[in-house]
Amino acid sequence: MRYKSDMDECVAFYRIHKDKLCSYLMRLTGDYYLSCDIMQESFLRYFKRYQKERNTALLYKIAKNALLDSIRRSKKEKQLDDENQVAPSSNQEHDFIIREEYRRVIGAMQKLKEDERDILSLVVSGDLSYREIAELTGQSEANVKVKVHRARVKLKDILQGGEK
Repeated sequence: MRYKSDMDECVAFYRIHKDKLCSYLMRLTGDYYLSCDIMQESFLRYFKRYQKERNTALLYKIAKNALLDSIRRSKKEKQLDDENQVAPSSNQEHDFIIREEYRRVIGAMQKLKEDERDILSLVVSGDLSYREIAELTGQSEANVKVKVHRARVKLKDILQGGEK
């Protein structure tokens, strides 16, 4: 009976965090398929090593390390795949606009420095507090807040066409 409740807990944890973790990885990589692969790898590593623990910050740290492992293995950048970004709906024009805006934001995020993109992606995912992000990145909470603010201002400037 205990096995069933452990499995249910794992499934629930996965369902709660899979989309946000994948979005976080998507903002870092700009590659939908790579993000999905790394997300799956991250959950496998997490559940294999930390069976009883449910720690979101740890999951994100594992995902970041899995991404770094993937980058070390492949050493080449991939282009954003437009076809599987947004689920199809009945309004193709609306889908196109959303897809273009998403591609524009992802492109702008790729212009940020890696540490800015990482911290901003962690904040946008919404799962982690500033304190947890500070612990994850090895910075002070105040420093994380300042970097998030600066990254948001820089991203806004890039999106408005004034790239610094």
